[in-house]
Amino acid sequence: MKQFESSHYLFHFGEETKAERDIESIATCQEICFQYICSALGVTPEFKIEYYLCDSPEEVGQIYGDNDPCNGFAAPPNTVYAVYNEHIQCIGFHEDAHLISYVINRPDCPAIREGLAMYFDQKWWGIQNMDWVSVYLKTGRYIPVNQLLDKEFFFSQECTITYPIMGAFTDWLIAVYGMKQFLEMYREQDIEAAMKRVYNKSPKELNLEFTDFISLFKIDEAIEQRIEAKLMEQ
Repeated sequence: MKQFESSHYLFHFGEETKAERDIESIATCQEICFQYICSALGVTPEFKIEYYLCDSPEEVGQIYGDNDPCNGFAAPPNTVYAVYNEHIQCIGFHEDAHLISYVINRPDCPAIREGLAMYFDQKWWGIQNMDWVSVYLKTGRYIPVNQLLDKEFFFSQECTITYPIMGAFTDWLIAVYGMKQFLEMYREQDIEAAMKRVYNKSPKELNLEFTDFISLFKIDEAIEQRIEAKLMEQ
């Protein structure tokens, strides 16, 4: 594989691939993401992040080890495997947010880890996290955050539902209570206990506050139709 190095990254990619053609713009994109995540979290990793830009989801799935097609995953402490081809460009905030936040801690709660990564992404399939949650609340698909904190339950649900919900919840939690308190919670392994200690409220109470907030906003009909169309494609 060929290599390209920037200030905080080392990229690996195949010769004569789209990744090779776009490598300078890819590096620029990731450097911007890196600086923003580090600034928001107040931490800077001592390592460079290594990106392996793969040709297909099948290739990434083989590397991951379960052979299920996958667009990208982060392998701590400092490696990302991601699809980059004509149709899929799995770059941006998400996987980097995992690796950078793990410098602080890696809580034993995938909902919180994915929520933080989705907080930086802001969108799922090009649509704001909050809009997905609005549609899920309206159509009865919404899953309460307090249930999603359970690891086994979280993994048993569709990521199309869980990821935007946790991203929007994390956004709301940080906006209302602040990043300092969020990181105080994030540093703990037992997230439910940490929530009660840091926010003086149970996960169920925080979930209710969150859904009450989301319910204040009327979902745009065109966006709702886009979301339903996206769900039908799956």
